[in-house]
Amino acid sequence: MRLVPRIPRTTTYDLVLVVVVLALTLLGIAMVYSASGIKALDALDDPRYFLGWQSIWAALGLVGMLAATRFDYHRYKTLALPLLVVAIALLGAVLLPSVGTSVNGAARWLRAGPVGLQPAELAKLALILYLAAWLGARRERITSPGVMVGVLVVTTILTALIFLEPDLGTAIVIGVVALVMYFAAGARLRVFAALGFLAVVVALAGALTSAYRLQRITTFLDPWSDPRVSGYQAIQSLYGLALGGLFGEGLGAGREKFGYLPFPYTDSIFAILGDELGLAGTLAVIALFLVLGYRGVRIALRAPDAMGGLIATGITTWLVFQAWVNMAVVASLVPMTGITLPFISYGGSSLCVGLIAVGILLNVGRQAAPAPATVPRAPRRRRDRRARQPAARDRGGAARDRTRGGIPVPRWSSRARS
Repeated sequence: MRLVPRIPRTTTYDLVLVVVVLALTLLGIAMVYSASGIKALDALDDPRYFLGWQSIWAALGLVGMLAATRFDYHRYKTLALPLLVVAIALLGAVLLPSVGTSVNGAARWLRAGPVGLQPAELAKLALILYLAAWLGARRERITSPGVMVGVLVVTTILTALIFLEPDLGTAIVIGVVALVMYFAAGARLRVFAALGFLAVVVALAGALTSAYRLQRITTFLDPWSDPRVSGYQAIQSLYGLALGGLFGEGLGAGREKFGYLPFPYTDSIFAILGDELGLAGTLAVIALFLVLGYRGVRIALRAPDAMGGLIATGITTWLVFQAWVNMAVVASLVPMTGITLPFISYGGSSLCVGLIAVGILLNVGRQAAPAPATVPRAPRRRRDRRARQPAARDRGGAARDRTRGGIPVPRWSSRARS
């Protein structure tokens, strides 16, 4: 008698993507407990405080993910604009001194008792849904100046409000997501390159006009110039990755979380992961995010329409790019910025909204069109009644693969396939 029911061989959901996200979430809960236990015991006399809240948010996020998988993504056409308006209103409210909560000089949270909400996380998903619906409805005139201006206006409003919190890292993530979605919708390469150059110039201007951001750039170039103050976090992050060695010091046995590394369970959790799980653990996390990116691109290419493809493109870009930024900061590959590692860092808004976004991605994949079947041509017969394969039409007698070396273009994209 079989105690566990057999899973059918064919399913409408991407089970690989589900397993990857669940693995990242469970690993995140374990790492949050390991990285935050000492601080929670010292400050709150309860080593399981952050573990409890992260588990609650993970449960809510999984319920939201399950609901999103059953909700037809086409209905977001009518919900995208109201959701965007709510996100903009919350981003504006968080800047009010009497409403928003400031932590470490940044006003990024709205709090009601012990529950906190970070509107920037909701803004990421709201922008993706809005741009997917808006660009998908303008597929035939995606190269017109009006469409480009529309994308710029909406993206600028969100990034400006987030920049004022201040949160340059999240603003950069939102800008990159918007640019990738606009390019995937069929924007011309020179227009995309010009917008990308403009975004880089604006980001650099925002970094150079602020004293503490300029300090982060100089610290990135030489963290040992001020190892006790500005370069302290970058140096301790590198120590965490180095102390782990190949297989780490063991889960819960890391040393960097004992007052050495600031924010060990949020921005710097990847360093704690490297300290306790070693190179093997960090490579496993990188591999999981690479698989997530591959499955997301696969869903985007097979989406039945432009809106579904753009939703999949935006969500995949958001999660993978944000993960890369967080890990690159810990490894001192880019200047320091406060941004979480999706599904692993402590944070209810980030975890819950990220899981709901994966549910929407699964719903797009559920409605994906199957790969077209190739039907072989019937062989022609010689005069002696023996079968003969059809001759190639190209000169030289050998058939040439016209798609070799090219980039696959989804059926919903307005970009030319030549």
